[in-house]
Amino acid sequence: MNFEYIFFLILICLILFIVYFVTAKGDKKKISITNSEGSEIFLNVEIADNFTTRAKGLMGRSSLGEYEGMLFVFDQPGYYGFWMMNTSIPLDAIFIAENGTVVDIIEMNPGNYKLYKPKEMAKYVLEVNQYFSTKNSIFIGKSNVALPEK
Repeated sequence: MNFEYIFFLILICLILFIVYFVTAKGDKKKISITNSEGSEIFLNVEIADNFTTRAKGLMGRSSLGEYEGMLFVFDQPGYYGFWMMNTSIPLDAIFIAENGTVVDIIEMNPGNYKLYKPKEMAKYVLEVNQYFSTKNSIFIGKSNVALPEK
């Protein structure tokens, strides 16, 4: 094989990966959160449950509806870090244990490329508009998320 042929194959693979990454979207599902007052709040979320959808997250989006979000689903609980690369929407990251209990809430701001990591291990992370948690009385240890069926 010659160099030009190998280069061409690598270039085609790179282009296909970029197109796949840019267009990757997860399934949409409805979830509910029981807040600290016992009220149920319903959200429409996009599920990020594979490497590509988790890596892309909300990058490139300019807005998020009031009762919309992205639910990151991991294979096992961990201290998963999040950052705001190419994300222009101020967000709350709600870290959720395997049993649905909210274990941490972190406000994340655009333009800040620090790594946001939870205090407790989580299997799920729900990204919603910033201050959603405060407005809806969602607090650590006092709120639970009804997670979607697989």
